[in-house]
Amino acid sequence: MTIQDRRQKLDIGHVRLGKMNPFGVFAKLINKGVRSKDVVPYQGAGEVLDAMPTEEQLRELGNLPTEKELMERGFDPKTFYHGSPEKNIMEFVPQASDRTAFGGFRERRVGEPVTYFSEDPRYTEGFALKGGMPVNKGGLTYYLPHESSRIYPVKLKIDNVYNYKNPQHQEMLEKELGQSLDMDTKIGDPFKLQEPDISKAIKDLGFEGFLTNETARFGNRTVGLFYPEKGNVRSVFAQFDPEKADKGNIYASIIPPATTAVGLGALAGLDEST
Repeated sequence: MTIQDRRQKLDIGHVRLGKMNPFGVFAKLINKGVRSKDVVPYQGAGEVLDAMPTEEQLRELGNLPTEKELMERGFDPKTFYHGSPEKNIMEFVPQASDRTAFGGFRERRVGEPVTYFSEDPRYTEGFALKGGMPVNKGGLTYYLPHESSRIYPVKLKIDNVYNYKNPQHQEMLEKELGQSLDMDTKIGDPFKLQEPDISKAIKDLGFEGFLTNETARFGNRTVGLFYPEKGNVRSVFAQFDPEKADKGNIYASIIPPATTAVGLGALAGLDEST
C-alpha cells in the first residue's frame, strides 16, 4: 500500500510532509520516562515529545512570541491541536470529507475542504489513532497509535471565522442561504456546518472557517479552517517570521541550529521546498 493509498483509507486528506533535522531541545526536558504505548506523542520540530512544553519553556528555549506579539500578528493566543496518523507534517491542505456518512447508511454530503483544530488535545487524539491496532480490554475496544501518530500543537488565525454564537453571523448566513437557520446550524453542530450548502455559504460570505460546538461541553473551541495553507496555522515551535506570513509551512521559518551561538533559539532546520 502506498502512502497516498493509506491516507485515503484513513480519510485524512492531503498533507505536505518534510524531512526534519532533529535538534532535541525539548525532548531532553520533556521525555524523562518511557511513554506508554497507548499514548499519542506530540510533534515537535524534528523531535517526538511525550508531553507538551510549558509556554514559558517555549518562549525561553524556542521562538514563541508573547501573547501580545501573537495577537499583533493576528494569531489567537490560545494553543490549538490537530491529531493525525502522519508524522512530520509541514503544511495542512484542507480536505473535502463527510464524517457523517456512518458507513454508507445514507448518501455522502461532501462540504467545502477544511482542516480541523481543537483546544482539547484529548479530543484530537482520537483522530491520530485512525487505523491503529484495536485492543480489547474488559469488553471495551480502544486503539493503539501508529509509530507515526502525532498531535500537532499550533497557533491559529481565527479572527475571521464564522461564530455560530454571533447573532450577526447567523443573520448573514440566513441571508446568504435565503432561509431561516435550523436548530442544528444555530447551535454549531459540526456535522451540519460541514454540509455542502452551509459550508459553501459560509465560505462565500468571506469567512476563513467556522467554529463548531464539538468540544464546547469541555469549555474548548474547535474550528475548521478553509485556508490553513495560507499562513493561518503555525506550530508553537515556529519562528513566526513576518516575511513568511502567507506561507503554508507551519514551521516558517525556523533558524537552522548552525546559525545560533548556543542553539537554544532554534529547534530544527526544515526543508521548505517539500
